[in-house]
Amino acid sequence: MSLDFILSSFLGKSHIFPPSIPVIIAIGWLGVILLASGFMVGNRKAKRFSLLVDLNLDINRAILLEEDVVRIYDTVLDYVFRIFPQAKFGSVLTLGEDGYLTFAAAKGYQGDYTRNFRLKLEDSFIFQESGGNVTGARLISDKTLFRLHVRFHPENWDFRSIISAPLFVNGSLFGLLNLDSDIPNIFKATDLQIVEQLAAQIEVCLYARGMYLERIEESREDALTGVPTRRYFEELLARELERADRYPARFVLALFDVDGLKQVNDSLGHRAGDRLLAVVAENLRKGTRSTDILGRFGGDEFVGLYHGGDAESLGRHLAADMAKLRDMPIHFEGATFNASYCFGLAQYPDEGKDLEALTDVADRRLYEMKKTMKGRA
Repeated sequence: MSLDFILSSFLGKSHIFPPSIPVIIAIGWLGVILLASGFMVGNRKAKRFSLLVDLNLDINRAILLEEDVVRIYDTVLDYVFRIFPQAKFGSVLTLGEDGYLTFAAAKGYQGDYTRNFRLKLEDSFIFQESGGNVTGARLISDKTLFRLHVRFHPENWDFRSIISAPLFVNGSLFGLLNLDSDIPNIFKATDLQIVEQLAAQIEVCLYARGMYLERIEESREDALTGVPTRRYFEELLARELERADRYPARFVLALFDVDGLKQVNDSLGHRAGDRLLAVVAENLRKGTRSTDILGRFGGDEFVGLYHGGDAESLGRHLAADMAKLRDMPIHFEGATFNASYCFGLAQYPDEGKDLEALTDVADRRLYEMKKTMKGRA
């Protein structure tokens, strides 16, 4: 890159230096220009850069803490208003499959307005300003606002200067980041660049959050049976215990042990054993309500949390389901075998107020049931 190009970039195309000017003079001029601009906008730029760094850290923290995406949008808007104190309104709009934009987060608007807002993408300022080519951020001035054909009447809006930036996730338009002011032409080209950076941060955030949650979901779901893993079940149980401590509640913890898994593995192979586990998991899942939680405890064990009711009535329900399961033979690659399980129950809070105490009681009763079943065999 030549010095002529560098200098013309700072001074404009009309200031083209002939190559005969000594390099030292050119560098001197460049230094003066940089120093002058640095004194004029250095503090503001430094503050904005610092806020952008802080925003990036807060967004990353929010992703790792699995915070709700609306809270992430709210965090972005809080920073937007700190970076742009001249703004009166800010919003993150998301584009639905029906082609309408709705508020995902907003700042400065009245609640009723945001709740009832639905706008066709084609009626948005950025769509009309760009002629439908919504690919980059746009600076929409006071004059432009009155020139655009929109479904609002100019006398009814407070917008006099707008920056609107599209948000893309995986190459598709996800929504818009809007920054609005009631002061005409208050936003400049440098502001547009910063909003573009903010939009890029949101796009990266949305993509990273989606990938992170996918990985989390993969680690939360047992690949074989489709039920929560033991670790995730324990997380869910911890939340239930916290809630039950605040609001008196009763639930039953159940431990399940699949009968004959080792024999099936040894005689028919592990694929047949996997089939046995999947059938039992499906049977247990059918017996749970949407508020109940079923998980895989590991190996041939499952665990369930059943809201309401008591251990006695749940025991009768599980015994009936188990009897039906035993009457339905499993056919696998020419072999036939039956599925069955034993279980043990513990009542919260009467028989334990934490996972360890409840599983101790349930495991003891599970062992008692196993002994009884062996005695009948």
